[in-house]
Amino acid sequence: MTVPTGPVPYDAAFLERQRDRLLRERERVLDDIAMYHEEMRNWSGHDDAGVDQHMADDATALTEQELDVSIIGTAKYILAEIEDALERLDEGAYGWDEESACWIREERLQALPWARREIEGQRRLENLLRPPVRPARAHGGDDTQPG
Repeated sequence: MTVPTGPVPYDAAFLERQRDRLLRERERVLDDIAMYHEEMRNWSGHDDAGVDQHMADDATALTEQELDVSIIGTAKYILAEIEDALERLDEGAYGWDEESACWIREERLQALPWARREIEGQRRLENLLRPPVRPARAHGGDDTQPG
């Protein structure tokens, strides 16, 4: 991580508020992860899964389990982002957008305390990661289509 040189544009009170927010959010996310892990343990403890149950009930249970796994994965990602933001606070690099080589606006950090990029840089990244849109296929030789 590149630690910027020069003055930090945030005052000490703002940085302390952000640290407090990050610590509270970390605790909330850890609690969420623990809750979903407990729910997963409860799911795995059902001995009657698939016995005398309707297939739709089994499908619903499986869908709920998959949702829990997805939520846990997202929560772990956010937890890692929070931990990284706390590390950047300790190193004096909190709020520094390495990609754009600029400081992230306070408003953005207030909205998303673990932000790594200014909003424009985040949009660029998301556009790069978005799967390409496939063009619609022309109907060729299909005489079931009108026209």
